[in-house]
Amino acid sequence: MSDAPAIRAQGLGKSYGAGVMALEDIDLEVAPGERLGFLGPNGAGKTTFIRCALGILNPTAGSIAIRGHDITRDRMAALAEVGYVPGDLGMIRAVTGRRMLDALSALHPRPPVLQDRLLAALELGPDALGKRIRDYSTGMRQKLGLVAALQHDPPVIILDEPTSGLDPVMQARLLEVLDERAREGRTVFFSSHVLGEVDELCDRVAMVRGGKLLLVRDVGELRRTRVRTVEVLFDREVDPSAYRVDGMGEVRVEGHVHHFTLSGDPGPLLARIGPLAPRDITIEAARLEDVFRALYLGDGD
Repeated sequence: MSDAPAIRAQGLGKSYGAGVMALEDIDLEVAPGERLGFLGPNGAGKTTFIRCALGILNPTAGSIAIRGHDITRDRMAALAEVGYVPGDLGMIRAVTGRRMLDALSALHPRPPVLQDRLLAALELGPDALGKRIRDYSTGMRQKLGLVAALQHDPPVIILDEPTSGLDPVMQARLLEVLDERAREGRTVFFSSHVLGEVDELCDRVAMVRGGKLLLVRDVGELRRTRVRTVEVLFDREVDPSAYRVDGMGEVRVEGHVHHFTLSGDPGPLLARIGPLAPRDITIEAARLEDVFRALYLGDGD
């Protein structure tokens, strides 16, 4: 099954009755080793999709498989391929962190080959593991859950809001770990509201709204289609027509400073404006957050 897609949903639907569709006709394929950001506002269907992928919920239409294992017909084989951190992480609060890790390790068919490395990266030492989970902060519980999910080096990593409760240093450490695992061929399915993390980590993004798949695109492609803000400073008066290219908006000239918007690749603009010897050029980088807002605040599908 190693050459099968890491995750494959075909016509996936989930209804809660009375015409309430949490998911509708979702077709999505995630390749082995891919890092896919799964985006959408609250209620868009992200968590429902993940729960269907794990067999926690039964689809009412279509199918979903993990590395070729259909989740409804061969659930245990599918789950043996997965490391999962839910958005609403729950643990037995009366036991120690060490006991929780040992218990979860014993339940999984794969050995915990990454446990020590993950504990070091997320700074969970012997003192922390010796405490009862009821004495953990939210961030410590999240770190323990991440170690439990990733310690077996699963081929498919499914994370639902994984950085919740982590401080910025631990967030960065987690992204480093996920990037490393992806470079080793593991698949990362990363559901998050923190668009900067998705922008930094992921190769592609899938956006959902109202239970429907809005788009699936490369992160770089989305950035290139976004409008940028440009400011150019000259030492002299320059006619904007001398550097006009496709995708430029109207130029506002204030003294020797030119302001305008630009859509698409900035390369042609730089080629035209370079011979005019500008003193300075500022191009505001296209952000995934801007793309996301434009799509969700637009007029829909």
